Amino acid sequence: MKRLALLVLLPLPLWAETSAPPPAPRPVVTEIVIADPTRQRSFPGVIAAETQTVLAFQTLGRLATLPVSPGDMVRKGDVVATLDQVTLQEDVEAAQAAAHAARAQADFALQSLARVRELVRRNVASAAQLEQAQAAADTAGAQATAAEADLARARDAARFGTLTAPDDGIVLSTAAEVGSVLSAGSPVLTLAGKGGREAVIDVPAEFVVLLPADARFEVRASQGVRQSFPATLRLIEPEAGASLRTRRLRLTMGATPPEYRLGSLITATIVAGSTPVVTLPLAALSGPPDKRVVWRVDPADRAVHAVPVTPGKVLRDRVVVSQGIAAGDEIVVRGADSLTEGQIVGARVE
Repeated sequence: MKRLALLVLLPLPLWAETSAPPPAPRPVVTEIVIADPTRQRSFPGVIAAETQTVLAFQTLGRLATLPVSPGDMVRKGDVVATLDQVTLQEDVEAAQAAAHAARAQADFALQSLARVRELVRRNVASAAQLEQAQAAADTAGAQATAAEADLARARDAARFGTLTAPDDGIVLSTAAEVGSVLSAGSPVLTLAGKGGREAVIDVPAEFVVLLPADARFEVRASQGVRQSFPATLRLIEPEAGASLRTRRLRLTMGATPPEYRLGSLITATIVAGSTPVVTLPLAALSGPPDKRVVWRVDPADRAVHAVPVTPGKVLRDRVVVSQGIAAGDEIVVRGADSLTEGQIVGARVE
């Protein structure tokens, strides 16, 4: 009997070919580039006079009158302060007496010198006596000259005992009180000219770096006046204070309405210039110092690409960047050091 052998063909295991899952998007912190970070930046300030004059006496004396107060209007030639004229006149009379005495002493010394010379000619007086008489005459002459100078100063002091306004203006402040003794050059009051007005504002020190030399502002009164006025940067003063880290700007305004009085509170807003300024955090820069790059995110697929940039001025923790990026670009500002070209980053969270 024949046996039938059954061959059972078992199917071989089929290994399905599967691909590895894509890496998860890398989380990073990004920033949208904004041009002109100074645009629409407003700063409070006050209205001040373009010209301010500190008035002082040219001589020592006791302040007798101070007929003006802060806020008073004065015209050119108005008397704004006087010194004690009685004391000044007494000084003149004392100087005159001293000058007369010194001149008399000098005349007497010259007469004595003439007599000694005659005695020497007759061989009655010695050469030593002549030298002594000559020295006495020279000393008396010098003392007379000094006394005459003192008299001239006393007369000048009496003439300079009246302080007048050099021009039309407004008294801003007074620095002396009636009865106090003032030395020559001691401030008495500060006078503001009635000409142009300027706005004075304090801004952060890093803000000044971005300002062009002819920066333009719009100045608006804090209360009561809706109309704004153009102003131009005139002066950047030294640092206002180390703790404040601010700089004081003076903006020329020109003609302004009466509502813009001295001391009025204002708000100054910078007008954007023609050249945009782009800044990024320092942490956004990667690469060696001579080949700095930033990582720009492609909004279509969230892939990052290295973009060469040219860093400029450093503003605390930010840096001005030119070439390579533009307003609206999304730049990685944290986590940039560990990225590779084309790497996918996480979706932006608003």
